Order: sequence, then C-alpha cells, then structure tokens
Amino acid sequence: MAQFFKPQKRNKSVSKTLKGQVSALDHQARAVVRAAVKGQPTRFIMGALPGEVIEYKTAGKHSGHLERILEPSSDRREAPCQYYASCGGCDFQHIDEQKQLAHKRQVVEELFQKFGVFNPQTSSLPWQEPLISEPMRYRRRVRLATRWLGKEQKLLIGFREAQSHHIVAIQDCLVADEILLQRVNALYPLLNTAAVASKLGHIEAINTNNPIILLRITEALPVDAMQTLQEWQTANKTDIWLQSENDLQPLAGAAMPFDTSIDGDKLYFQPGDFLQVNGGINQRMVQQAMDWLKPEKTQRVYDFFAGIGNFSLPLARRAKSVLAVEGVYRMAEQTRINAENNGMDNLSSLSADLNEITASDLGEPADLWCLDPARPGAEGVVKLLHKLKPEHRPQRILYVSCAPDTLARDIAGMLSESKGCNYRIIGLSTVDMFVQTHHIETMVCLERAS
Repeated sequence: MAQFFKPQKRNKSVSKTLKGQVSALDHQARAVVRAAVKGQPTRFIMGALPGEVIEYKTAGKHSGHLERILEPSSDRREAPCQYYASCGGCDFQHIDEQKQLAHKRQVVEELFQKFGVFNPQTSSLPWQEPLISEPMRYRRRVRLATRWLGKEQKLLIGFREAQSHHIVAIQDCLVADEILLQRVNALYPLLNTAAVASKLGHIEAINTNNPIILLRITEALPVDAMQTLQEWQTANKTDIWLQSENDLQPLAGAAMPFDTSIDGDKLYFQPGDFLQVNGGINQRMVQQAMDWLKPEKTQRVYDFFAGIGNFSLPLARRAKSVLAVEGVYRMAEQTRINAENNGMDNLSSLSADLNEITASDLGEPADLWCLDPARPGAEGVVKLLHKLKPEHRPQRILYVSCAPDTLARDIAGMLSESKGCNYRIIGLSTVDMFVQTHHIETMVCLERAS
C-alpha cells in the first residue's frame, strides 16, 4: 500500500520576557544568561555585560534580545554612535577599548586551552603587546546595503540591523574613514531615482590612494545615468566602478586603485579583492610579521592565502625567494603583476586549492611559512605540514587569524606530537583590526625546536 509523507506540525516557540543576571561573555561577546529554572536553556544575548541584571525577550532555542538593563555594570559606557542601538555593524561599543582588548585576549587563551595548545597549570603563553588601532575612523572600506522604496520613491542606504534584512539608514559611520560616507552622501541625489536605485544591489566605498565607489547593479543602467555618473566622477575626483553578475568595470577615466606596502611598493587591486579594512594596523601587522619571521636572503618562503601580496612583497624584499599561493586565480595573477611592476624577480605566484594543497604543487621546500586565511582557517595547510618529512618542514611559521576558534584548532594541529610536529610558540599578540566589534585578529609565530 502506498504511504504518503505527512509533515508534522512544528510547534512555534512563544517569545517570553524574562529577567536574569549575566554570568559571562562568550567568544562572540554575547552575554551568557543561565536559566533560573532547572531544565530551561542558557541564553546568549548581545549587548549586556557580566554582572548586569537584565530583562530580555527569548528568541529561538538559545538566543534572546536585550530589552532593558535593570542593574548596569560599572564597566558599561554610553555608546558613542547614534545608530548603535539599531545598526548591526558594531556590537561592542558599550565597553571601552581596553576592556574590549582584554576580552579578546581572554577568548584566545580560553580557546587555546580548550584545544590543548597549552595547559595553564604547567605553562603560559608568550604574549606580546597588542597592536592597538585608533578607536574610530579606522575603516578604509565599507559595504552599504540599499533598498528602493517604490511607493515613496526613495532610496535607503545604510547597514543592516543585526540578524535582520532591515536597513538602518545612516548619514555617517564613526568607525569609517570620514571621506567614505561623504562621497556616498554626495552621490546620493544621482542614485535616488527609480532608473538607477531599482537596479542597485549594494554599494562599497573604499579609500586607499583615491576614493572609490563600487556600485553593484542587477542590470545595465540607462545611457543618460551613465553619462551623469561619469560627470560626477570627474567633478568629485572619486572613481566609480560597476559590478554586475559576470563583470566588473571602471567608468572611463577611473584608475586601478592601489595600497602601499611597508616598503613603499604599490599593491594594485580591484574593488572586491581582499583588502584589510584597517590600513594603519595592517602596516604594523605586516612589520611585526617581518620582525617575527626574520626572513634572510638565503631563505625561501611560502606565503599561503597571499591575496594581492600584502605579505608576499615585503617578504620578497627580505628573502631569497617567495612563492605566493592564493585560491582565487585573479588575485594570484595580481600578486604576480604587483611583483613585476615593483621590479621583483624573486616572487612567483600560484593559484591552488588550499584545502587540497600538496608538496608536489609547491616544489622546493621553504624555510619560512606565512599564513593569512579567512575565517574557516588553514586546515589544508596543516595537513600538508603533517605529510612533510621533518627536514622539509619550515623553521618558522607565522599565522595571522581573524577567527580564534579555527586558529586554536590549527595551532593545536601544528603542535601535535602525534604527527611528529616539533614546534613551539615564540610570539603571540592580538591585533586591534576590528575595534568596537567582537571580531578578533591574532598573530602567532611558531618555531621548530632544534
């Protein structure tokens, strides 16, 4: 007899308003509120601090939304941004920058302990001073959401609310380079028409050597709109790029942007290529990488997740040779071009799947490794390290991370005695790349024990 699938009815969870005390912050800077009633779930709520008594509304199985602070912490401060309560960009402005850094260091320690990188009962971590950023106006790149309100004939531009598609319309962003929102606001009247706004996906504003506005479009813009944008670009000395589903093109007259290395080399890129958002702290981070790795003219270097050559070119200035390995072919090719434009003949570039990278892909072994992966980490590179003969493993490894959980996992793998990895941590520091947010950037340097 045929049987038909009959979906079960799902019980919709009813939101409740509850009172509780925050016991700690988790690794995403969310307040941990233990249930007062046995059997009820622990809740994770953004915006509250340890020790505070709060009123919150339940959401889902383990989440909640902060409603009111009944007893505030002495560490709490008034957020400097007028949009903070609704904007989903920053999420850590309610505590000062030194305490933000202290929390981030604690998160790294806890995760290193959890993954077995160290045991606080028998050892300690070799922490160095953190690389500290300006607390505001540090972002040289912002991405803005857009929405055309047809009935009102109005374009919304801003950031999305936390865990929402709603857009918070903004005039300024305190963590962004002042020029970015100034240029977007100046362009707004040209964008605020049905012919243009209805075709906008998002806007990205960048400022390295020259301000850039990237318009993500869902279909071609009218000829007269293109002409108007061209005139605006010239008058405002701001390059405009258009990105469609399959194409990225500058308007006529727009130049290829570039970042500048610690040595003064030009690192050209296209809007959409990876670029560290905090230019000032990036310079200090690259310099610290050189100081920790100590490349010499007799040494070969692998730079994994090389991007456009942020670490590759400075390494090539100091080492015998560098192989820059990048998963995105276009950026790998850009690194090669950047090296060539800066007169370097000791840097080669390889596009490869870094999850499946092998020794045969790389050729001659390297003395030094540099890694700067995205949030998923560098598991494929760790597996490569395990497969190498001991004499082919690097003398030092520099790992730059934007996700402390995958960092802890990967460092634990690199220290794994069961895999024959004989390394020790010689340098460790937090990097204040994302001030006013819970995101954590960390640098770790490993050295092979003799």
